[in-house]
Amino acid sequence: MPILNKDISIQNNVKLWEITESWTELIDLFENDAEINTVIQNFQSESRKQQFLASRRLLKLEFGNWKTLYNPNGKPHPISNSSEISITHDKRIVGIIKSMNPCGIDIQEITPKVIRVKSKFINENDFYFQSEEEKDLTVIWCAKETLYKINGDPNIFFKEHMVIERSNQENILIGKIIHPEFRKDYKLKVHFIENYCLVYTFDNT
Repeated sequence: MPILNKDISIQNNVKLWEITESWTELIDLFENDAEINTVIQNFQSESRKQQFLASRRLLKLEFGNWKTLYNPNGKPHPISNSSEISITHDKRIVGIIKSMNPCGIDIQEITPKVIRVKSKFINENDFYFQSEEEKDLTVIWCAKETLYKINGDPNIFFKEHMVIERSNQENILIGKIIHPEFRKDYKLKVHFIENYCLVYTFDNT
């Protein structure tokens, strides 16, 4: 399971892994851990087993423990560390981010599907509002997924409460949550890895 190390300046608190193994090869990395053997039986598909095991392997490498707790909104927390974390996966790529501040990460393969669902997540204040390009719209989708993962509040909606704006820094966006009860701005870093878009919170305080 090689950790991705592309020629891009990913923050050192972001870890990515490209899945090249079967789930049985991945589970061998946990050295007969009975608990994870039990957990993995809850997943039916090979790909879901691979994604779960790869993400937990990254957590174990980072924190020494793969186990997580979840808050009422479903946001994960490492069981043995006070850091904030976020987890993402799509197809063969898995990623995690850790921070002492609220954080989020999302990776998506760039496909035509995003054009079909554009009306469900984009609004007239998003900077790619008029675009019909798969790459542009995937950036907005990933950015809003990243914002959502910061706290997982089910009362925050992509189209109604989030706005993605350009910044004056290369590959940095400003993600805004504008809700009747609060407002918060975040810096978001964008990368492209082969046919995938990666977005994560960047230098947020």
